[in-house]
Amino acid sequence: MMQLRRMFSLYKLASISTGNLVILLLGFYYGGASAQSSEDFWVLAYPEPPFVEQTDKGKLTGFLVDEVNGILTTAGIHQQILLAPWKRLEQEAKIKANVLAFALTRTAESEQNYHWITPLTANVYSVYSSQKLASPLNNLEQLSEFDSIAVLENDVRHKILQAQNAKNIHAYTSWSEAIDSVVNEHSSAIFFSDAGMQYFCRVQGKGCSQLERVFMYEETVTYLTLSKLESSPELVNRLKNAAKQYKQSDAFKRISKYWLKQYENLPIPMHMEEGVLNLWNK
Repeated sequence: MMQLRRMFSLYKLASISTGNLVILLLGFYYGGASAQSSEDFWVLAYPEPPFVEQTDKGKLTGFLVDEVNGILTTAGIHQQILLAPWKRLEQEAKIKANVLAFALTRTAESEQNYHWITPLTANVYSVYSSQKLASPLNNLEQLSEFDSIAVLENDVRHKILQAQNAKNIHAYTSWSEAIDSVVNEHSSAIFFSDAGMQYFCRVQGKGCSQLERVFMYEETVTYLTLSKLESSPELVNRLKNAAKQYKQSDAFKRISKYWLKQYENLPIPMHMEEGVLNLWNK
């Protein structure tokens, strides 16, 4: 990353299909060498309330927004975080160089697709349904007894079911739509997370008190990632070192304390442990 500070101009404006979000693909400037000659450097995030949200005035806010901005500042990189639909984010992170994205779940299948910069959150993935089952579910194969299972399109849970050759997948473009489909009985179950269900059902008032956990899959960890395609080893190391340094700083302690205070009235248990936001009781 460069020795001279340089600013690149605004070069593209693209609108995206999620709500009224607009991606402004802005120029950037560094406090070191460019990520890779004249290639652009993007920072993409998928909106996941309450950790990544956009205010009515278009400002991004939330714990993960502050954390990633802190890592970028520590690395000497000054770049705007852009919101993108999940499918777009994942596609850009795979086919373009120098795309920093969050928060992606680390799995055996995705291990080789990205540079895993630092862990951000840990959660528990589960299947929820209002359907009364004759016996408890113990594995993914047993999910075939549901007529349809709602997921977010191209999300890791969608891919988990696809890997099982599931025929009962019903993919949606947002988690809000997926939950509504189960509440309205268009889908018979949803493969989501415990924290996500708590947030959408109780905070956003989705009225899904009849939904119960019928199958617990596993604990998963999401990461800040960098695309592998032509991203330089120097940039990877710089970001990893910056993340490690930032997580040991007083600034990170301050934002962690601040956001945990902001979230304490939410029906989502959470605590910090070794720089990772765990979404369950300590």
